[in-house]
Amino acid sequence: IDYYEREMAGRIMTRMTTDVEALSTLLQNGLISGVVSLLTLVGVAVVLITMNVQLWLATCTVLVPLVVATIWFRRRSDRAYGAARERIATVNANLQESVSGVRVAVAYGRQERNIDDFRRDAQDHLDARMRAQRLVATYFPFVELLSEVAAAVVLGVGAGLVRSGGLSAGELIAFLLYLGLLFSPIQQLSQVFDTYQQARASVAKIGELLSIEPSVAAAADAVDPGRLQGAIRLEGVRFQYPGASELALDGVDLDIAAGESVALVGETGAGKSTVLKLVARFYDATGGRVLIDGHPVADLDLGAFRRQLGFVPQEPFLFSGTVRDNIAYGRPDAADAAVEEAATAVGAHDFIAGLAGGYHHPVTERGRSLSSGQRQLIALARARLVDPTILLLDEATSTLDLASEARVVRAMQVVASGCTTLIIAHRLQTAMGADRIVVIDGGRVVEQGSHLDLLGRRGRYASMWESFEAAPAQG
Repeated sequence: IDYYEREMAGRIMTRMTTDVEALSTLLQNGLISGVVSLLTLVGVAVVLITMNVQLWLATCTVLVPLVVATIWFRRRSDRAYGAARERIATVNANLQESVSGVRVAVAYGRQERNIDDFRRDAQDHLDARMRAQRLVATYFPFVELLSEVAAAVVLGVGAGLVRSGGLSAGELIAFLLYLGLLFSPIQQLSQVFDTYQQARASVAKIGELLSIEPSVAAAADAVDPGRLQGAIRLEGVRFQYPGASELALDGVDLDIAAGESVALVGETGAGKSTVLKLVARFYDATGGRVLIDGHPVADLDLGAFRRQLGFVPQEPFLFSGTVRDNIAYGRPDAADAAVEEAATAVGAHDFIAGLAGGYHHPVTERGRSLSSGQRQLIALARARLVDPTILLLDEATSTLDLASEARVVRAMQVVASGCTTLIIAHRLQTAMGADRIVVIDGGRVVEQGSHLDLLGRRGRYASMWESFEAAPAQG
């Protein structure tokens, strides 16, 4: 997951589309053409050697500059095509980001600036492609020139042999005709070589992608935990994000009983979301242990473990398809009745029934045709349907208005019933309903207890609560 968090989606799509297409072109067309041309070249060369060794040696004088030119083209085109691959990835990344953020761009009047940025990236790609094409425009005509030079050299040497009686005029003409057949496959091989160079640059980029080791690897002797109870324990957990200079978590100890609901609160960047990511094993801890029902989470079978997780992010992600497809995302084989029951339980059935097509209403990309509250309810119905043992709610109400928040909070309570629940909450009133509140600051657990207990301690939580109560008054 860390790779997808740091790499732009447009670059990844370039690897899987443009680069794969370049390799496919070589395999589908270039490979066959190359084999045919190579066999033709070898066959014609054998015939020429058989016809006259002296004329063949004369022909070989142009093969030396051909080899030198090919080596030069290979080295220069390697860099040129590699740069072109990188530039097209930048163009696609820019386009993907601009399309995804088009509403923000319009709201801030950034259209012209974004267009200028895209033109600059597109121009860089054009310049890289033009450098590659200039190499092609130099190399291919040079190969054609060498074929004419070879004919002239053979004609000159052959004329001398004809005058000396060592060769007949008919044999010279036949040799020249076969010589034309020799350079025709050489020119075709040059074109195949160009295709190979483009594919080689693409394969290098694809290889870089395939060589990335997953940050979370399945254990060799993974344990199938069966149906989990849901107890969570963090022992001296430390974690540092790749490339970061500081620890996100530094010695976190936390016990969560099966069926308990725990709210994590703290300032932005305190480490709340990191705790959730480690519990879900999106990352492995840098130090310490994360235990689920007494088993190190790294030893559990990932598939069996995650099928018992319910995950609702801050910004729910809906996939293209239908409303039913999105609710049943974690259980594609679920019956329609089960899908409807999950939607009804979280209070989403009424608005879904009001959509054109009901549960078969098409969902646009990322669910943009639905409101934030509706998307969140569908995400909660999705979590409800998988019947989770552990429910992870990542600031699920932080982007909602008060009315939508009230509906979503009720839905969260329904989904959380009977399972261990870990809630990340910026709004402290959301945390009040949890069995226990854990305050995280600077990557450490600094306080934990009930709402009233923490207020009575006059510590970090009480200070946050006072700030929360003062905000409306100041408004």
